[in-house]
Amino acid sequence: MGGSATKQSPKKSPKEDGKSESGQTSKAPPKKEEQSGQIPPTATDTKAAPTATDTKAAPTATDTKAAPTAADMQAAKLLYVELQCDWTGNPDVKNIGDMKAMLGDGDATAMWSGIEGLRHKYFTYNEKKDIVCGVYVFYSQDALEKYMASDLFKSHESFPHFSKVTAQVLDVMPGTELSIEKTDWKHTPATREDVCQARMLVVDITMKYDTGVEGLPTCAADLYGFMAAPPAGMGYPGKFGELAGLRGKYFAYDDTIGHCYGFYTFVDQKSIDEYMASDLFKTQGEPPHIEALAYRTHEVLPGTERSLDLGTWGA
Repeated sequence: MGGSATKQSPKKSPKEDGKSESGQTSKAPPKKEEQSGQIPPTATDTKAAPTATDTKAAPTATDTKAAPTAADMQAAKLLYVELQCDWTGNPDVKNIGDMKAMLGDGDATAMWSGIEGLRHKYFTYNEKKDIVCGVYVFYSQDALEKYMASDLFKSHESFPHFSKVTAQVLDVMPGTELSIEKTDWKHTPATREDVCQARMLVVDITMKYDTGVEGLPTCAADLYGFMAAPPAGMGYPGKFGELAGLRGKYFAYDDTIGHCYGFYTFVDQKSIDEYMASDLFKTQGEPPHIEALAYRTHEVLPGTERSLDLGTWGA
């Protein structure tokens, strides 16, 4: 935050971002289309009852929790926090290795495991910018506001190993329910091993609504309609729901600057590499209503396993 996005002309491949985000807190998001909040029916289980010799494990937490719905996405908010590292400010945290030890074995992430209304917080690191990031999803605006008013959130400003803190509140876009919580973690609940293998991709798109091309979005409301699941919209996020190794992609929007974002989590390096080599990724910046596309990749830090998959959708 504090710099502008690396821009590229339409018809070019995505370009890795060397910028920071705007750091602005978004105003009230544009009104979303009316959407169904129904949870899809599950298939009727026709398996026979376990026998005395049956050794199959009992259903895990992800087997029984409700799937996210359109109504959940309408209520949800995403908070993206960047913390610029200063390895000279704290003698106990002199490098990213010390940071990982503090977050993981030092239990520092446990403070976020009991936050009211938090679905998840990913702790990530981008080596190129030397930033530690927090990618939060809250079930509601109320939960987000309570957290941002808390001493825990405000304490980021006092940490000596960070020289700058910027936060951006984003609207979770309709249709995101089609592209999140897809590939299961290797273990349930997710383990330290699982999260340390994971990778995050953050894509920042500058929208261009004045193309004059028929059928392309002319405002945020048009874009929201394109994203929403049928019958309310075209369900564009569904294209990503079947990606191999994708845990989830959150589509998010900042109405104050007209930027659309994708926050992808892949369960391993192989999966993110395959996606970034695909035409689906390479062609995202080509449509004329996209002025610029920039991206950054992040490693997921140890301790994140304590602040994942909290609560239940639709509760």
